[in-house]
Amino acid sequence: MLGRDADGVHWPYGPNIYVQMRADLLDWADRHDLRIGNTGCQSGLHWLDKGRCAKRECHGKPRFYDHTTTWLSRTTGRPALVFNQPYGQVDQSEVREVISEYPSLTAELGPESWYGAGTTGVYMWNEGNRL
Repeated sequence: MLGRDADGVHWPYGPNIYVQMRADLLDWADRHDLRIGNTGCQSGLHWLDKGRCAKRECHGKPRFYDHTTTWLSRTTGRPALVFNQPYGQVDQSEVREVISEYPSLTAELGPESWYGAGTTGVYMWNEGNRL
């Protein structure tokens, strides 16, 4: 689910410190059939939509981007999710507006997140890449 290097697992911020977050992250990724992805794309949306990013097209990050991770489908190996876990409530219309130029993407908000600590899960999926 997570990449490795000579020193071990590359944990995202949070699970790199807290053991319970590690367990929560692994359970969450397993339930969603995901493994960690990597992109230089600033928002991750070009990567999620096309599988790559022309960095000159990136236009910064939306306000709700916090504790951002990018994920691949374990089934297909393709970009499946850009996941954000901001503190507090997020306006669903803001999320929809951010992905509006990407017809292949869907979004949902939910209380489920592995970061915890009062964060909201902001899922931006490319469902076509999950199957």
